[in-house]
Amino acid sequence: MYQSRIRLLFSQLWAQIFWLVLMLVLARYAMFSQFTDSSILAERGDDVQRMWLFGLRYDLRIAGMAFAPLLLSGLLLAMHDKSWGYWRRLAPGFIAVITVIVAAAAISNYYYYQTYHNHFDVFAFGLFEDDTSAVIANIGQDYPVAQASLLALLAAALPTWWASRGMKSITSKPRWSLTVFTVYVLIGISLVFVLARGSVGTFPLRRSNAQVSELTVLNQLTPNAIMALDWAWKDKKTDVAFTAVSPEQGKQLIETLGFDAITEQTPANAYLEQYPPHVVMALMESLGSNMLAFDQQGNNDLLGRLRPHFEQDFLFKRFLSQDNGTAPSLAALFFNSPVQNISHSSAQNVDLDTPFDVYKQAGYRIVFISPGNMMWRNLSSYLPQQGVDQVYDQNSLLERYPEAEQYMTDWGLPDEYAYRLAETLLKESVQPLFISILSVTNHPPYVTPDTYTPGPVAITPDYATHAEDGEIEQHNILTTFQYATDALGGFISDIKASELAEQTLIAATGDHQMRRLKAFYPYEQVLDRAVPFYLYVPTSIQQHSDWHYEPQRVGSHKDIMPTLYHYSLSRQSYLTLGGRNMLSEKDDPTRAFGYNVLLWVDKQGAYTLNDQPTFYPWQPDSELRLSAEGQPVSSAQAERLSAYPQLWRWHINQQVKGYALD
Repeated sequence: MYQSRIRLLFSQLWAQIFWLVLMLVLARYAMFSQFTDSSILAERGDDVQRMWLFGLRYDLRIAGMAFAPLLLSGLLLAMHDKSWGYWRRLAPGFIAVITVIVAAAAISNYYYYQTYHNHFDVFAFGLFEDDTSAVIANIGQDYPVAQASLLALLAAALPTWWASRGMKSITSKPRWSLTVFTVYVLIGISLVFVLARGSVGTFPLRRSNAQVSELTVLNQLTPNAIMALDWAWKDKKTDVAFTAVSPEQGKQLIETLGFDAITEQTPANAYLEQYPPHVVMALMESLGSNMLAFDQQGNNDLLGRLRPHFEQDFLFKRFLSQDNGTAPSLAALFFNSPVQNISHSSAQNVDLDTPFDVYKQAGYRIVFISPGNMMWRNLSSYLPQQGVDQVYDQNSLLERYPEAEQYMTDWGLPDEYAYRLAETLLKESVQPLFISILSVTNHPPYVTPDTYTPGPVAITPDYATHAEDGEIEQHNILTTFQYATDALGGFISDIKASELAEQTLIAATGDHQMRRLKAFYPYEQVLDRAVPFYLYVPTSIQQHSDWHYEPQRVGSHKDIMPTLYHYSLSRQSYLTLGGRNMLSEKDDPTRAFGYNVLLWVDKQGAYTLNDQPTFYPWQPDSELRLSAEGQPVSSAQAERLSAYPQLWRWHINQQVKGYALD
């Protein structure tokens, strides 16, 4: 009898999964028909195909997750007559609830898109944040709530009736052998597991997979309503509660830090006014000084074609990333935000004071390029909100370089295609460009394209001491790191060898340290947070500007944009938040420090940023290693250490919520 019950269970399961998927597909088709323009899609056949393919995978995932409890409970309760009887009576009700929820969500998502031109996002929870009664009244006035509710109930009626009818009796069928039945059950369970995961690869079907095109509408139609709600809820949970601030608090923080102000202006420069250069800023995935410490030319080459440029141009090594992940470092560098979730928070539609604005005010065209998928962190929508004129991600690059598809990983295309596009844009542009590049290749699974011939890498004794155990071959990690730096170096070499050499400023830094490497504290706590800051300034600009190069100057991400402003813009106001020109003739002692959320460095050494900060002086004749003995921190310095992150938080609150009323 158990076998007959289980076979009935699976026959019902596949029928219910089919119906749920069909509803979601029909909902997507309704939105596709209503919200897309056929003339725009004429040349986007591949994008549309990807939308349907990934959309179907999302639908199957929801169906698999929705009915997995039905399967697991049925497998257990079918063992006994009494428990099976309960299951048969309750299963149709479970199916009805699931189907109504999915149908109602799909219908609501249709109207949400119609209103906000996006699938469900964090603002969908405004019902609980705004005037609830007013929101409910507005919904009743503006939407066909009764008709939509009836449609959802009708959508659930058929599968519920089918389940009730099918569960009434069990048709006698020929008995299978134990082996055949066991294989049948295992295959069925495995299929449901795969559906619920959405993938048979390394990673399950994720949010980033919804970025299928440069056309926003196709990306927004790819996920179904339930997936979109799930993402919105996760965004909601990680959202930050922004609050209005007082001007007095900001003044007090600035005074504590010893700053004159948090805004500055670049000096007048007639040459830059006449010949504004292109500016390229590359934020490199895991370009950590902790990995570069193992570089040995000819033996363990971790720089590739970047080596001569590191030797010829400006390079600061006592330099920190602002945070320890890609998203927070990117938010700090390009959005002046200490909130890493700013791009998909309740403040995602607030226009902030950003470096993009500075360059746009100076007449630049703003471009953002990444070989990754910019559905990540909602950047495909957020960057244009912050003034970026054009965002190019893996979909854009695939259209231009279709041969790159064979080298795509879970994180995107090889970095070289981003640099290839950047070089093309620079050569074709008649307007000065500010190009931001976010690289992705130096990331698990650590693979490089077959076309790349690596230089020598070796697991040296020092590297072996620091390498963490893992499934990925260490040679692959070293080679991928080399590929990333080599690709950047090749781009710089091409620019220098072209007519763009005297027209282009190039900067590069890491977003955070290299993963999978141990750090021995306290000696290496700066090394563990350090990233290089590389800067190429054309000779013609150097000849028409004031500068002084001290390689041992300390700094961090806060100093990058002010430095770029000084050698590309004339008489341009900008936000500093403690940043300064790293090449200034006389360094500003109040701003001559590097900041990471965990560490503060100055010319004397490093301070840990915790409730009881400790100071560690530099080791003699060492760029990034510290002495072992910690020292107490003065109360004045402790106040500065505490005030700086507070200043960042104060500023973003002021940007989002403004000043509090007296």
